Amino acid sequence: MPTLAQRWMGRGHVMKERYSRAEKWIGLADITRPILTVMGALGVASAAALANHGFPTWGKAVAGLLAALLAYAAIHAFNDFMDSRRDIECWPGRPIPSHRLATTQVLVFVILCFAISLTIIGLVFNPTCLIVSAIAVVLGCLYSAYLRDRVGYLVLPPIQGILWLCGWTAFSPSTLFTSWLPWVLYIFSFCWQAGHIMVYSPLHPIRKFGGKTLTQVPALFVTTSPKTASILGFIFLIITTGMGIYLGVYASLGWLFLIPFSIMALLTLYMSYKFMQDAANFGKGIRAFTFATYFMLVARIGILLSVLFFF
Repeated sequence: MPTLAQRWMGRGHVMKERYSRAEKWIGLADITRPILTVMGALGVASAAALANHGFPTWGKAVAGLLAALLAYAAIHAFNDFMDSRRDIECWPGRPIPSHRLATTQVLVFVILCFAISLTIIGLVFNPTCLIVSAIAVVLGCLYSAYLRDRVGYLVLPPIQGILWLCGWTAFSPSTLFTSWLPWVLYIFSFCWQAGHIMVYSPLHPIRKFGGKTLTQVPALFVTTSPKTASILGFIFLIITTGMGIYLGVYASLGWLFLIPFSIMALLTLYMSYKFMQDAANFGKGIRAFTFATYFMLVARIGILLSVLFFF
């Protein structure tokens, strides 16, 4: 039986023939992947706090966090909407293939979340932030609907990085192209997402073509073996570690960021290395993916705590 943490990272729940109304409502929570949604929102908040050189007023902080949570929730729900048929094989316990939620319900939920999120941004923040956010939303949906299967998983990192720029432009739109810091954040996010998604790649059903074992989705136009995907994930996570240390020094985040980040980086690299040595082992892949997820969660919390105490 999947744990709550596993369900809230997209692994699905136990399947039944019938579900209670409460279980269906819980499915609406599951489809947003709350752990990944909260982690994403914390990334936007981290960039916003750095751009503002400290925490903003409570009104803007709550509005910005709500907008980010709704946007990420909708992106994850739309991903499941587009994957509803494939998930029958890949992740049958997810809300749509398990019949806890209907596709029409999910689509309405996605539209409402995006509409409310962009309305909040337009009313509370500035036109630059609204434009950057709209670009991120459109590209995020285009990724799930077309780019992932036609281009590959590695088209996601440059899109995901834009969400950090949403946070930056909320408070410092004029410095987007005059400061190096938002782009350090962007590259840091890019590298982590590349490592995270490539570790995730072999966890989908593996195909055999002409005697070759290949992942279901291409990395970048080319479909790789599970071994190659795990190697790419490990390499990108090493680069992420280097970028995170550089970010900590460059932004003067101090020990409150650097020590927890470094410890989590070592644990993540160890788990990723173990998976790389045995890329066909689903259990090792899940552990590597989970540690890679919490690796970035620790980094984002570390940034926020550093801004709170040192800025």
